[in-house]
Amino acid sequence: MATPVNTTAVPSTAGEAHELEKSQPINEVETVALSTTEDRKLLRRIDLCLCPLMFFTMTLQYMDKQALPTASILGIIQDLNLSGRQYSWASSIFWFGYLGFTYATPYIMVRLPIGKKLTGRSVGWAVIIGCHAAVKNFGGLMAVRVLLGMAEAAAIPGFSLLIGMFYKRQEHALRHGYWFIGNSLGIIINGLVAFGVAHIQSGIGAWKWLFVTLAVITFVWAVAMFWLLPDTPVTAKFLSTEQRVHAVERLRSNQTVVKNRQFQWYQFREALVDPRIWLIVLFLIAVSICSSAIAAFTPIVIVGLGYDVFQANLFNLALGGIHGGFGIAATYLCSRYKNVRCITCAALCTVSLAGALLVQFGPNIGSRLFGILIFWAYPCTVAIAFSLVASNVAGFTKKSVATSMATLGYCGGNMIGPFLFFPREKPKYQSGFTATACCFGIAVVIMLCLLALTRYENSRRDRVFGVVDESTLEMVEEEVSITDRTDGENSVFRYMM
Repeated sequence: MATPVNTTAVPSTAGEAHELEKSQPINEVETVALSTTEDRKLLRRIDLCLCPLMFFTMTLQYMDKQALPTASILGIIQDLNLSGRQYSWASSIFWFGYLGFTYATPYIMVRLPIGKKLTGRSVGWAVIIGCHAAVKNFGGLMAVRVLLGMAEAAAIPGFSLLIGMFYKRQEHALRHGYWFIGNSLGIIINGLVAFGVAHIQSGIGAWKWLFVTLAVITFVWAVAMFWLLPDTPVTAKFLSTEQRVHAVERLRSNQTVVKNRQFQWYQFREALVDPRIWLIVLFLIAVSICSSAIAAFTPIVIVGLGYDVFQANLFNLALGGIHGGFGIAATYLCSRYKNVRCITCAALCTVSLAGALLVQFGPNIGSRLFGILIFWAYPCTVAIAFSLVASNVAGFTKKSVATSMATLGYCGGNMIGPFLFFPREKPKYQSGFTATACCFGIAVVIMLCLLALTRYENSRRDRVFGVVDESTLEMVEEEVSITDRTDGENSVFRYMM
């Protein structure tokens, strides 16, 4: 039987209730339990409207972020008279800006509308990437790189929080995979754009045309995002009033809160002492060291193997295909099978470890190129790691802090990576590939430790509080409202692996 309820009782806070009231002309709606078919229909609606926004935003962010490595073989190093160490600094300084703005992300995400904040940052990085074309020296390049990092700092934590507000925990891995695979498309498009601008014969350097082209594309997309990207389920324009209510109701089984504008300091402290969060942070440091290093130097390594600029740019098509192929496979496994995220991360890092060794010790050019290709198996592990944060951390402040801690690890590793490739070792970079191989080995060990710790904690909770099966969760959904409680406070909470 349908039960009339006031919509202000559905959101988690008075602020969210006020937002819902403003978004509809009526005060009451009928709420009924959705059938499986209706739930799937609502989920498809959310996927169709939200996932493409995140996907293409991440595509453009990756293109903008990786424009400098692409420009490195289009003449920027020669035109700005950059030394090898200066190029490493230009690659790394981006992450200093990223890191500098990450510290404020938990507070800002709690206090400001997420969608509008992400849109504003997108406009900012579009303008800044365009300014890259105007730099005249190393100092100017450093300035725009650090500003670009500051502008892009909110994207990953912001999208992780949006996924946590729109999707059930078991749905997180697939949706993180959706937007992260946008990086694969970014690699491909970046290669095609670079291939095109490399053919431009004018008094303006090809690398400048690259930055201008990317700036225009990003700005147009950012303007569209302003109208399309929602802040929360209760303000999503692509959902009807009834669908907004159901979008919040279907998340009760998460045992997490949609959004609470109150910053909870006890949740902040709980996040800082959670060992599972720290293991994810350490994992992200390890893989991100590899990420920034290989991203910054892959074009230079390929040219060093004897290929020209055009061939090196077209090689991005193969890299994007490998990147996307492993990403799609990993995303499918993590969404199709329960509790395989940690194992998947460990397996992908093992493949990348083999690639790093093959690049260094391969007997011929073909084997080294193959090593570079399979080296790119790991990137989707970053998305899986962030999905573990979204799925395994409850309490909005704690989730915001945990997401920012993970982001700190992510950009901290990226800051280190470029300095492991020494200019004197060009083009083989033996020390760099040895270091990345070691980091991948460490990442495998960390993820296996996280798997063991999570499995132990779930078993302990089953032993102390009783086993929580599907039927138990259904009863809990009726009894437990969406309150701002952490996973540590909620004895019914079970962690994803």
